[in-house]
Amino acid sequence: MVISTVIVVLISQYTISSNAAIADGKSKFLGNVMGSYVPANYGQYWNQVTPENATKWGSVEGTRDSMNWGTADSIYNYARSNSIPFKFHTLVWGNQAPSWISGLSQSEQLAEILEWFDAAAAKYGDSDMIDVVNEPLHAPPSYKEALGGDGSTGWDWVIKSFEEARSRFSGKLILNDYGIVNDASAANNYLTIINLLKSRGLIDGIGCQAHLFNLEDYSASTIKSNLDTLAATGIPIYISEVDLSGDDATQLTHYQEKFPVLWEHPGVAGVTLWGYIQGETWRDNTHLVSSGSVGASERPAMQWLKEYVSGTTSTSTPVNTPTPVTNTPTNSSTSTPTPSEPSTGDYSVDYTIANDWGSGATINVAVNNNTSSTKSGWSVSWTFSGNQQITSLWNASYTQSGASVTVTGTSWNADIPAGGSASFGFNISYSGSNSIPTDITVN
Repeated sequence: MVISTVIVVLISQYTISSNAAIADGKSKFLGNVMGSYVPANYGQYWNQVTPENATKWGSVEGTRDSMNWGTADSIYNYARSNSIPFKFHTLVWGNQAPSWISGLSQSEQLAEILEWFDAAAAKYGDSDMIDVVNEPLHAPPSYKEALGGDGSTGWDWVIKSFEEARSRFSGKLILNDYGIVNDASAANNYLTIINLLKSRGLIDGIGCQAHLFNLEDYSASTIKSNLDTLAATGIPIYISEVDLSGDDATQLTHYQEKFPVLWEHPGVAGVTLWGYIQGETWRDNTHLVSSGSVGASERPAMQWLKEYVSGTTSTSTPVNTPTPVTNTPTNSSTSTPTPSEPSTGDYSVDYTIANDWGSGATINVAVNNNTSSTKSGWSVSWTFSGNQQITSLWNASYTQSGASVTVTGTSWNADIPAGGSASFGFNISYSGSNSIPTDITVN
């Protein structure tokens, strides 16, 4: 077995300076919303755009038969002139609908709904993405009976909305809702609608809102599990409306813990944040920059986000670089297994990490089998001397009792608090043909 040790520490000073959007050249977009104007620094961060309010029915047609597309036009034109995806948000939603619609008969409502669809398609029929129905589980519209109500499927009104959208728009039709990535029961209820639409060829994307209340108090493993459930449909997932809050240190931690599970999930085709400018986000302390001007000051979470997505995380050396003082594995089995031998064995390794910088650090451990794609039977026991804890997991599960942690999986993270030092050790047991570890990385 080979032990390779790499120490990488994220610190609060970042060096990227570029006018290119953060996710330019990546396989998925990183977008944001626009409000009433086009920020001068939008293009140096985001490569997809969603109108925050300008394409909601109530914003466009607050007065019956009088439509205001001015702000929507400026956002759409920005997207087209910069060759980035534009998402129409949203055709049907129980909130921010025109107040006058509720006073009409069902037949009049249906006529007005179809008129609204026609008008939206005439302007933006080539939108790259369309949130056809927003929040069906939480905010069905007052006019849903005009669209067929629950009907025989329980969701006839949603199906009708997608049928009408399909006949008018060329882009990807998306269902969007919140409370999904953090709640397995809600994810399964959401699947009921998704599968009804899928069976009729009506849905092209699954929208999952990811506001702070869907992320901050939930584990990365919970979020990943629910994304896995949705991804099993084979329909691309679009993470929408991401925001995370707190003071600089807290917000940075939230982004470091939760954003990677969204961004790195193979079923996710793009991520859209919900605001980034101070004083212009819908929740306090969710902003990432001080203004919409070029040269605006960036919060640490924005600095980290830029480096994380671009793959150029700073490797500058802190005051004390954490150094493993013991990194020699010992094979506790009776014979030394070889990578081709289908046997069971144990390895153990101990580390002491000095952590004297102010921002804390995360230790990432990955067990890799370089001779086979099979990774089975990992059972890892940790003992911590301080207040460390598992904060996020990939392909793993864990139990924790005080300072004793047992992890089963292939990779995981452990937080090291700012200041002091921490000692930890682990034993790796493996079993199964071709599952002998050939590389362990601790960084």
